[in-house]
Amino acid sequence: MNPSKKICLSLAVTAMLAAPSAFAYNEFNARMDCLSKVVHWGSSYSNPEDVRADETGHHSFNVSGRVKDRDNRNHRFDCRIDHKEVVSWNVGSDDSDSDRKKDKKNRALMIGAGVVGLAALAAVIASSNSSNDQSHAESRTVYNAGKANPFDDMRYLRSECRNVVRQHLVHDHGSVDDLDLEQVNLNGRTLSGDGRVSFETGGARNLTYTCLFDRGGNITDGHYSYSGRM
Repeated sequence: MNPSKKICLSLAVTAMLAAPSAFAYNEFNARMDCLSKVVHWGSSYSNPEDVRADETGHHSFNVSGRVKDRDNRNHRFDCRIDHKEVVSWNVGSDDSDSDRKKDKKNRALMIGAGVVGLAALAAVIASSNSSNDQSHAESRTVYNAGKANPFDDMRYLRSECRNVVRQHLVHDHGSVDDLDLEQVNLNGRTLSGDGRVSFETGGARNLTYTCLFDRGGNITDGHYSYSGRM
């Protein structure tokens, strides 16, 4: 074999063996993915500091740090990354108060977003099977069995979307005092609109949401976002 061909083949094999580590998802990738949500072009926040990423599982991290707003005030931010995807992020209120620095739950969230999916579905179904939501649970059983069309029941779709979005908000950003989906639009199997959310830590926020359903009326995907005080 030509010596030059041997060298090329050796380099190719070396590159192939090195590829997995070169494309591994690590703390650096997690920090960059989080910052792309918080300090993107047009964002009100900049100058990230003390950014750290704590691994929670395979390709999964919790990322936190501080950013400055346009008035040069400091804010805490957090991101949750599951399997290389930023599934939730938020920026807190001005953290100049030392007490708020000590307790993350005591600060009012200013902006945030998340992915709606199957993670909270088990909890939603369990809570919906209580006596207070028995009719909703019965409707879910009927629709899953294909005995009726869930897309003829806007009240059911709205309630299902509200339950899942609320569970994700609680899981991602803290206890929710109230969630109201005011505007509702159904396009095929996609329910979307605007509403408002009130957190127990204080303040109400404008909210937009989207829930994607399968043919049985089960939510398979979606997202939500909120910003600013109302």
